[in-house]
Amino acid sequence: MNNNYIKYTDIVKHINICSDDIILLSSNLMKTIFYAKKYEKEFNYNKFIDSFLEVIGTNGTLLIPSYNWDFCKGIAFDYKNTISKTGILADEAVKRSDFKRTKHPLYSHIVWGKDKDMLCSLDYIDAFGADSIFAYLTNNNAKNVGIDVDLDGCFSTIYYFEQKYGVPYRYIKYFKSSYIDENCISSVKTYSMNVRYAEINSKFSGKEMYEYLKNNKAVEEYHINKSFVSIFNIKKTEMYIKDDILNNNSKKFMIYDMDKLNSFNKDKGYSIIKNLFSINRSLSGNGNRETLNYLKENCLGELQMKEYSVKENPETFDWKTPYEWNINNAYIEDENGNKIVDFKDNNLHILGYSEPVDITIPFSELDKYLYSLENDIDAIPYTTSYYKKRWGFCITHRQREELRKNPDKLYHVVIDSSYNENGSITYGELIINGYKDDEILISTYICHPSMANDNLSGIAAAVAAAKYIYALPERKYTYRIIFIPETIGALIYLKENIEHLKKSVKAGFVLSCIGDDGDYSCVHTPYNNTYTDKIVTHVLKYITDKPKEYSFLERGSDERQFCAPLVNLPVCTLSRTKFGKFKEYHTSNDNLDFVTEIGLGGGA
Repeated sequence: MNNNYIKYTDIVKHINICSDDIILLSSNLMKTIFYAKKYEKEFNYNKFIDSFLEVIGTNGTLLIPSYNWDFCKGIAFDYKNTISKTGILADEAVKRSDFKRTKHPLYSHIVWGKDKDMLCSLDYIDAFGADSIFAYLTNNNAKNVGIDVDLDGCFSTIYYFEQKYGVPYRYIKYFKSSYIDENCISSVKTYSMNVRYAEINSKFSGKEMYEYLKNNKAVEEYHINKSFVSIFNIKKTEMYIKDDILNNNSKKFMIYDMDKLNSFNKDKGYSIIKNLFSINRSLSGNGNRETLNYLKENCLGELQMKEYSVKENPETFDWKTPYEWNINNAYIEDENGNKIVDFKDNNLHILGYSEPVDITIPFSELDKYLYSLENDIDAIPYTTSYYKKRWGFCITHRQREELRKNPDKLYHVVIDSSYNENGSITYGELIINGYKDDEILISTYICHPSMANDNLSGIAAAVAAAKYIYALPERKYTYRIIFIPETIGALIYLKENIEHLKKSVKAGFVLSCIGDDGDYSCVHTPYNNTYTDKIVTHVLKYITDKPKEYSFLERGSDERQFCAPLVNLPVCTLSRTKFGKFKEYHTSNDNLDFVTEIGLGGGA
């Protein structure tokens, strides 16, 4: 036998493993097996495993990764039979009666020792959440041992750090498939993990990370029988990873294109705005239902938004709920059949809630039903008539002045719309539970047609907030996120939930006009002394040098309803540029070009 050779059962004695240690053992044993068979004529997996157990003792705990990602592809996970894709050692250990497997189908571990039963009883959803195995390893000062595996292959706890402290190149993704449990009972389950955006092509700068951690004594290394053994102090490693994430955007240890990432993040929110822009929304109608369905089907993933429809009700406090309104078509055509104004070109061309009409009249008469802006002659205004039956079209003032040159010219006017007395007002509600019943309310409105900042940006920001909150490793508060028609929707929601809201809501925010490049602003509560007011004032000072804070006297969105007398919820409105304070407000110039990468990224 070679005098420099160390028996494979003695390897553990030559590295820094002690009695009572908690060990995560990742390995590629090809070299170890090769030299064992060369010099000892045998290699026995059980003897190798036992050598670790003898050192850590009965008060220690040994975990061996048995990761398998087939569940992500829709392939069933079988607790007893799904094999590991991270080394044969786990498959050998799971055959032993003194080891047991944990439950997560993506990141399961084979466990022995003091904490075996506790760890194997855990049934958490999020692979890298606050109740995961990786949180346990970190909080209990475990050691991560790697034998002939590189950093990315042996130290999955890094992904837990990335999720805990928040990196921009990862997101929570959910997977659903069949799960056959330890009792052979099959069911469909959903689990999640923190995955990288494929479009960003981020990757570890593994050598640089390893050398940095080694130089800072967060990792020890050994060379045994031409094998490479590393031992990471998980708690100390967390300190350095945390510092890089929070103070350096993870650039020391990760390679990714920040410009591409910023563009991609903007595109995620922008795609919501782009896809919803052409839908005609109002206080009620099919457009609102189509908008909510898009959010449920394409944006919110596993988040379960409930949709509610409230029938016409004349007793919504002192407001009358309007009938449901829908529109199929509307246009103005000249005597030659040329459409000079067409609702299909821009939803803003129609006066919201216009009654149906099909008439031919001279322009001198038609002019009474037109709306335009003398101070912005190339913009189409946004105008509505929710509570008075009338009709009208909105056009640019330049076009209107041109048409006025021929007052006697005849025009065919068609509005194909309808009122449904048996219709409803529709809104969406999303509840994300925390461990306390105290709630944070986030509200945004869905009623404005074809305006990007007011308020498709609020919808995109609310979706981003919901996904971020849901991905938090732990939540103290319960979050209530609602997508409602402005004013009447808030009133309806209050009527349905007022006692609960008054009891539970500790802070609240209306998201409005939050995608432009302007400085951040807010509308305070009437007394400007709630937790929400204090939070907003504090945060604004950190994200902008020129915050704009408005008193409740300059209200205008749903903070009016939530802060009304006898309601008095602690709700502020958050904006980039406040509604009514930008020249594009309520016009066709609030378009897809007005919402910017910086603005939407900052708002979301």
